[in-house]
Amino acid sequence: MKICIDPGHGGKDPGAVGPTGLKEAHINLQVSQLLAPQLESRFESFILTRSEDVYIALGQRCQIANSWPADIFVSIHCNSNGPSAVGIETLYVSAKGEALSTPIQAELIRATGDVNRGLKYRSDLAVLNGTNMPATLVEIGFISHPDTEALFKEQSYLISIAKAISYGIEIYFGHKPREPMK
Repeated sequence: MKICIDPGHGGKDPGAVGPTGLKEAHINLQVSQLLAPQLESRFESFILTRSEDVYIALGQRCQIANSWPADIFVSIHCNSNGPSAVGIETLYVSAKGEALSTPIQAELIRATGDVNRGLKYRSDLAVLNGTNMPATLVEIGFISHPDTEALFKEQSYLISIAKAISYGIEIYFGHKPREPMK
């Protein structure tokens, strides 16, 4: 199984910015880089659409996944909607994308205890529409919420998010996750 992980935003596109200036692109990349070794030991291969703070156009991200070709595509993002918004949600555009999103969302909620904003169908997202494989876009929390932004600065929290996404992927492919989630 070949997995494409897409750390959203990057370079000239910082994504959302938290109350203290933390950039979404930085968190997305950190989580993706922590996710990589989790996947490395369990799956045939994986790629990141970016491994440093560079800008990659949305179409190019899809092209990377499609030309490889990946079996699944997971885009990592932080949400933003003011200082009171909280929770984690996972977005999809197809039935196969929903099947991929379901265990990832469940494992993220179990790992973090954050508010479950659920799965959401989104037909307007380029990376979900432009990929040829089951795809999901994971909103790992609201960087605009001061407490969540503070958690994003803790390595242990980012590790728990990476593990949860990995476990969700393992469940999607019918593998038993290595460790029980706490």
